[in-house]
Amino acid sequence: MGDIGSRIEESKNWFERAAEHIPGYGGYKRKELRREADKLQREYVAERLENARRALEQVALAITNQGDLSLLAPLDTANRKLRTIKDKFLYADYGYAGLFDTVKVGEDMLDRLYEFDVRSQEEARGIEELVAAMSAESASLRSDVVLLDQRVVALDQFFADREHLITGVGR
Repeated sequence: MGDIGSRIEESKNWFERAAEHIPGYGGYKRKELRREADKLQREYVAERLENARRALEQVALAITNQGDLSLLAPLDTANRKLRTIKDKFLYADYGYAGLFDTVKVGEDMLDRLYEFDVRSQEEARGIEELVAAMSAESASLRSDVVLLDQRVVALDQFFADREHLITGVGR
C-alpha cells in the first residue's frame, strides 16, 4: 500500500497548503490527516480480510460440491472469525476525540495507532495469501484451516492490543 501519509500530503490542494500557515490550523490539520491515514490503513486491512473470507467461501463451496462435509464446520468457524475481525478493523475508532469525549487521542497516540495499523497490513496480507493458496483438493487443507484459525486469533489479539492502546483497558 505504500506510505499513505506521504500520499495524503501530496494530494493537498493550494488552499490546504496555504491554510497550514494559519496559527493553530496546521497542527489541527496534521492531526486530522493522521486520523484519515489511520482510517485508510484499517480499511485496507478490512479489504484484505474480506478478500480472504470470500476466497474461503469458495473453498467451502468446492468441498460441498465434492460431497466432503467434514471440513465445513471448521471452515464456517474460520469464516465467521474473519468477518468479525474484519468488522473490528473497519468500524474501529480512528482517533477522533471531540471536546467532551472521555478518551482523548493525541498526536503521539495517533502515531502509535498508525504503526499498529501498518503492521496489521502484513498480517492481513498473510491471511489473504494463505486462503488464496487453499484448495478443496489439497491434502493439507485441514492443517491449513487450523493455521488460518491461529493467524486470525493472533490478529484479533493484535487488534485488542490496539484498543488497549486507545482506552488503557484490556478485554
